[in-house]
Amino acid sequence: MRLSKAFDTFYDAISLGVKPTGKIESASHGLREHLVSVYGLAEDVIFFQGSYPNGTAVAPEDRDNGEYDVDLVAVCAAANASANATLDDLEEKLAENATYRRLIRREGSRKKPCVRLRYADDEVGGFHVDVVPARASASDDPDAPLEVPRRDEGWHDTAPREYSEWCRERGERFARTVMMLKRWRDVHQSARQSVKSIVLQVLADEGLGSHSSDGEALVETLSSMRSALAPYPDRAPTVSNPVMPAENLAARWEDADYQAFLRELDEALMLARRALESSGREESHKLWRQLLGGDFPATPTDPAKRTGRMPATPPPGYERVRQETPRRERYGRG
Repeated sequence: MRLSKAFDTFYDAISLGVKPTGKIESASHGLREHLVSVYGLAEDVIFFQGSYPNGTAVAPEDRDNGEYDVDLVAVCAAANASANATLDDLEEKLAENATYRRLIRREGSRKKPCVRLRYADDEVGGFHVDVVPARASASDDPDAPLEVPRRDEGWHDTAPREYSEWCRERGERFARTVMMLKRWRDVHQSARQSVKSIVLQVLADEGLGSHSSDGEALVETLSSMRSALAPYPDRAPTVSNPVMPAENLAARWEDADYQAFLRELDEALMLARRALESSGREESHKLWRQLLGGDFPATPTDPAKRTGRMPATPPPGYERVRQETPRRERYGRG
């Protein structure tokens, strides 16, 4: 069943709410001011990248142990500086502010092109900001306006603003479907470990179709992804960045993780088809919840109607606890 109202409720549940959005904006405002001051930057060279500006950010699935984050790019790196020196310099500049000095966390970010600031948890989950230094690209790739440092690996081309614009151009159906796929990934741990958000987004784009129903869009997207990847059972194909085609987004996808993702994809497609084709509301809700997790609403039932009796009175002290993929021809070895 399509269960349009239930999908609307689910979409609201996985979307970032007012408080985390406010926290992101407040944190980024202070960081912008500091970076402008210490580097002498213009404000327009400091900007968001990733799921937040792309319109595909989701709230943590595990509110107690989960985490949401945002990437803030600052075009502040010197043209002749090494990758390691640039990251060290950014950390030193952030540490000039007493508040940011206490928030700097090296764990989890040493292999990333950023300095991580870990903020206090809230009821939505943990929160961190990854501050990414960048500079104008010196490569011959005309589609790569910037490059970012990766510790001990040097500089890597990137086009974050262009990619965010590409995502926004895909429209609301793309954003909703990607968010729901990301929640599926988060619920199914092996899939979460094996596919990056940007790869999932690009793989999802081509199969969206024109369906107005979330359920139909999910089934078609999962089916299209599975068909596109079927010729590659052992190793991930090339997944080109739509705004920087020379970059293979799947280059770091380990074979074992890719194979685990294919198994999760098979299971997801089977569940989604059964849920959409089910003629029973209760069964359809159950199957969608199995696929998408507990934030998808259960069947609204009335115990009195189901049993012919009024529900028992709760005992004293009882508390209610709320609990453009790349075009198909791009899938080749390259």
